[in-house]
Amino acid sequence: MGPLAKRILVALVAIPLLLGVTFLSQPLAFKILVVLALLLALQELFRLMPDQRTQPLNWVAHFSLLLILLPAFDQFIPYFKERESVVLGLLFLSLTFLFSSRPPHEMLTSVSLTYFGVLYFGILGGYFLLLRDLPRGSWLLLFVYVATWAYDTGGYFVGRFFGRHKMTPQVSPKKSWEGSLGGFVFTFTGLFLLWKFIPAYQEIFGFKDILILSLLMSLFGQLGDLVESMIKRSLSAKDSGSFFPGHGGIFDRIDSLLFNAPILFYYLTIRF
Repeated sequence: MGPLAKRILVALVAIPLLLGVTFLSQPLAFKILVVLALLLALQELFRLMPDQRTQPLNWVAHFSLLLILLPAFDQFIPYFKERESVVLGLLFLSLTFLFSSRPPHEMLTSVSLTYFGVLYFGILGGYFLLLRDLPRGSWLLLFVYVATWAYDTGGYFVGRFFGRHKMTPQVSPKKSWEGSLGGFVFTFTGLFLLWKFIPAYQEIFGFKDILILSLLMSLFGQLGDLVESMIKRSLSAKDSGSFFPGHGGIFDRIDSLLFNAPILFYYLTIRF
């Protein structure tokens, strides 16, 4: 089975499962799925780091990430709010280094890598949970999915067949300006169809919002993908993992979503 066939097969299985969990009436299952995905993505990132002398503090990082994400479960643990949870997670992360056995000359790099991973997935990934708690949260998440997947699909196929002008060859050699334009056209088409045929979106957005969000989510989704590409290239890795055959790891699949979720959240906050 070729790479494209694997990508299609995995998508046909994974996407309906994700949508089913997203649209459950109770958000608990979705939130647990998001937390598990972020923990696994953090683990994938740490596995890419080849230098054992500067490895992050693995279990400490995962526990700190859990602390940062606890406010999403405030109906079960009412004492954790967003700001307090982030502070508690970072305090715990910082204090553990005082008791680490690592040599002092390795400490700063280890601290920096650990902080980066925890904050990257904890802060950005937390917006999936915030969106789910908003009115029509499941529909807003679908909006993010469609925008991101449409851009990836358009960028892949248009770039593959028509890509001539490289965008950032030093970071991601296969990305082209033609693919980026194709991604935007697919994103706008996907979001416009959602808005045209699903009444829930017409109650939230106007046509102008669809156009602006298509531009914003095309841009920031691409930036999220490029940031992950830069991380992998700096660590001499092609994929973050092999969790999804033909697609790579979890980090590979959520890199653009991590940037698009906060974009939609703050657009709604500012616009409405």
